[in-house]
Amino acid sequence: MAGSIPQDIIEQVRQTSDIVDIIGEYVRLKKRGRNFMALCPFHTEKTPSFSVSPERQIYHCFGCGKGGNVYTFLMEHENMSFVEAVKLLARKAGITIPERETDRREKEEIEKLHYAHQVALEYFRSMLSAGRYRTQISKYLKESRELTDESIELFQLGLAGEEWDGFLNHALKKGLFPKELEKAGLIIHSEKSDKYFDRFRRRLIIPIFNLSGKPIAFGGRTLKKGEPAKYVNSPETPLYSKSNVLYGLNFSRQHIREKTEVIIVEGYFDLISLYQVGIKNVVASSGTAFTNRQARLLARFAEMAFLFFDADSAGEKAAVRSVDALYDAGMEVMVMVPPEGEDPDSVAAKGGAAAIEELKKGAVRYLDFRTRDIDIKKQGIIGKEKLIKELAELAGRIEDITRRRLFIDEAAEVIKTDTQNFYNLLPSKGAERIGITGIKPPRKIIDFERDLLSLLINYPEYIDVVKDQVAPEDFQSEIISTIYSHVLSFHQMHDAVSVDSLIDMLKDQSLASEVTALSQKEWMRENASRMIQDYMNKILYFKRERQIDKLKAELKIAEEAGDAEKAGRLTEEIAEMIRRRGE
Repeated sequence: MAGSIPQDIIEQVRQTSDIVDIIGEYVRLKKRGRNFMALCPFHTEKTPSFSVSPERQIYHCFGCGKGGNVYTFLMEHENMSFVEAVKLLARKAGITIPERETDRREKEEIEKLHYAHQVALEYFRSMLSAGRYRTQISKYLKESRELTDESIELFQLGLAGEEWDGFLNHALKKGLFPKELEKAGLIIHSEKSDKYFDRFRRRLIIPIFNLSGKPIAFGGRTLKKGEPAKYVNSPETPLYSKSNVLYGLNFSRQHIREKTEVIIVEGYFDLISLYQVGIKNVVASSGTAFTNRQARLLARFAEMAFLFFDADSAGEKAAVRSVDALYDAGMEVMVMVPPEGEDPDSVAAKGGAAAIEELKKGAVRYLDFRTRDIDIKKQGIIGKEKLIKELAELAGRIEDITRRRLFIDEAAEVIKTDTQNFYNLLPSKGAERIGITGIKPPRKIIDFERDLLSLLINYPEYIDVVKDQVAPEDFQSEIISTIYSHVLSFHQMHDAVSVDSLIDMLKDQSLASEVTALSQKEWMRENASRMIQDYMNKILYFKRERQIDKLKAELKIAEEAGDAEKAGRLTEEIAEMIRRRGE
C-alpha cells in the first residue's frame, strides 16, 4: 500500500501530523469530552455525528459509518491515493521523502505522458474552431446533439482532422517524441511501413479526465458515414486504466456527494445532455461492465445508484453488467426506464430536468425491473430455472456475504421460490462460508463476533489467548474474519495494536471504517477477560453447529446414494459431536 515510500517515513509523517489539526482545516471541530465533534463532511446532517479522537488519531462518523486515520481522511475527502496523502502531509511537516532513481524516472515518465495529453487536448480543441470543419461540426453538435457553447467549452470537446499525421507533426514541434506519443496511446506504429500515424482521425474528440481534472485519455466519435467503428478510444496506458475511471466524475463528484445518489448512464453524450439540463449528479460507464473498483469509487460519494440506460435489450444487458459490483460496494440499486425508443440523451433533450426527475420517481428495484415482463405464476419449470440460475450467478459475484444473502432473500421473494435453490447454485467460494445447507448465521452471532474483535482492538493483551482457540475462518462474517487476520498479523509484527497503523494495512475503505467503529466501543476493563471468554465460547459453539449441519447434509446425500458404510460413519460422527455439546 505504501508504494515506494519507506515504512519508517510513513510512521514518522503520521506521528508528526495531528489528525485534529488536519481535519480542522476542512471542518469546524468542537471539543466534546476527550474527542472533537463536527458535522460530517461525507454526508448531509444537521446534528454533529462526526467524531475525531486526538488520543487514537482516528475519526469516525456515527451517522454514515465513515472512519479511518489521517491518511484515509485525505484519500476520502480529497480523492487522493495513499502515496499522495503521505506526500502532502510530509510537505506540511517539513519531512523529506527520499527519492530513488527508479522513482525519479517513473515520475518523469508520468509527467511526460500528462504533457502529451495536454498538448493533444489543446490541439483537438483548436481544430474544432478551425474554419475547415466549423460549419459541419457546429451543425452536428448544436442541431443533432443540441449542445450549447457552454457545454462544448466545459467538457472541452475537440476535433481530429483528416490528416494521417496532423497531430503527430504538431506534437513533434512541442518537444515530444514518437515513442512517448505511442506510449500515451495517441499515435500508432505501423509494422508494415515502419511509420507512425495519428490514432484519431476525422472524429469528434471527447476528453476523459482524472479526478484532478487532467486529461488522461480520449474518446473519438466518427464523423464519417459508413465507418465500421463508431467510437475509437484510447488504449490502456500508465495514466489510464478503464477499470478505474468513470467518465464525468471529475465534473459531478461534488454534486453526487451533496445528493448522496448518482445516476449512471452509458455514453458520453448521455452524460453531457443530462449535465446540460441541470442533472449534474451523473457519471457514464462508457459502455463497459462496472468493475468493483469503479463501484467502490462511487460508493465514496453516494448511497443510491440509479441505472439509466437505453430502452432496449442492450440497455437491459448494460444494467445486468453493472448491478453486482454496485451491490457489492454497498449501494442500493434502482433502474430508471425511459419510454420505448428513447435513451437518456433524447429524454433530456425533449423534456429537460423535469422529465429526468419524473423517470427517477418511477424508478424500480433491479429485481422488479428484471422480472417486470415475467408472470412468475405462469412461468414453467424451465423458464423459472433459467431465471434462478441467472440471479444465482449474479449473487455469486457479490463478494460481501451479508449483501449476497440479502440479495438472495429478495430474489427468492420476488420469484416465489426457496432461497436454497440459489445457494445450491452458488460457486464454492460463495457457498463455503454458509455451509452446504445454506443456513444463514443468526444475527446475534455477528454481534458476538464484532464485540469480540472490538475487545481485542481495545485490549490487545488478550490476543494471544484468543488466537490459540479462534481462527479467522471460525468467524461467519467475512469482514470480521478479514480484520481479525490483519489484527493477528499486526500483533505478531509489532507485539501491539495501533488502530491508526492497523488502518494502513487495510486496502478497503469499508474495512477501515469498520475498525474505527469497533475501536469506538467502550468497555469496562474489569469485565474484559470474562466477556472475551464468553464470546469465544459462543463463536466456537456456532462453529460446531455449522459442522453438524454440514455432516447432516452429507449424511442425506449418502443415504440417497445408498452408501450404507459412509452413512453409518457420518451418523457416528454426528452423534459424537452432539454428545460433546454438553462438555
